[in-house]
Amino acid sequence: MKKFMLLFFLSFAVQANDSTSWNRIILSGGSHIMIGFVPPDLIQAETLNIFIEGDGEPGIALKLAQESAGHSVYIGRPCQYLKATRFNSCNRELWTSHRYSQAVVDSMDLAITEIKQRYKAENIRLVGYSGGGAIASIIASKRGDVALLVTVAGNLDHRWWTDFNASDPLYGSLNPVDFSAALEAVPQVHLIGDHDFVVPGSVLMSYLSKFKSREKVKSYLVGGADHTCCWSMAVAAVLHQ
Repeated sequence: MKKFMLLFFLSFAVQANDSTSWNRIILSGGSHIMIGFVPPDLIQAETLNIFIEGDGEPGIALKLAQESAGHSVYIGRPCQYLKATRFNSCNRELWTSHRYSQAVVDSMDLAITEIKQRYKAENIRLVGYSGGGAIASIIASKRGDVALLVTVAGNLDHRWWTDFNASDPLYGSLNPVDFSAALEAVPQVHLIGDHDFVVPGSVLMSYLSKFKSREKVKSYLVGGADHTCCWSMAVAAVLHQ
């Protein structure tokens, strides 16, 4: 695949954390409520790594956060970890056509601001997994405090992605490719798995094709990674730099 560097992280050892040791927090985002998890020993961080979960069943981005380098926290998407009957904001559209809607993006943005203020961070690094990569990218285009945007198997052009999968279009969702002008100013690293057939590299290539300048953009093809497996060392290595 052109314009990618094949990256194998064979010597970078990462010590996994026990998921039960992280504290659960509730984050209010206006239209939606999010659940987050933070390490109990985190008090303050100049630079905060904020991991954003993907679509559907949560857990992968949380694992990545717990195995990453630096000061890291995790934010689930609206209605993850919550019963659908508990809040009126939980509905079918939220996980289909409107998964990256303006209301969802605004709610996640408010939650990010809240958690940044809580830990007195000067700047943040957004790490989005799968659909969380779409959310992270759109938010990064609007903020001035994002030191780095990292996407992992990111759905960075959902129009291309739904065409590729012959699935229903996400007509109620914002699309990262529509924010390419603002994103050109954001330092970013995109990781794609060489065995990922859910969000293939062509999605990233479509996203990159909208950029006039890629001076601040790096992308890596991670050997042995599929959509759900084997990302931890790659992500930790990027954040360790």
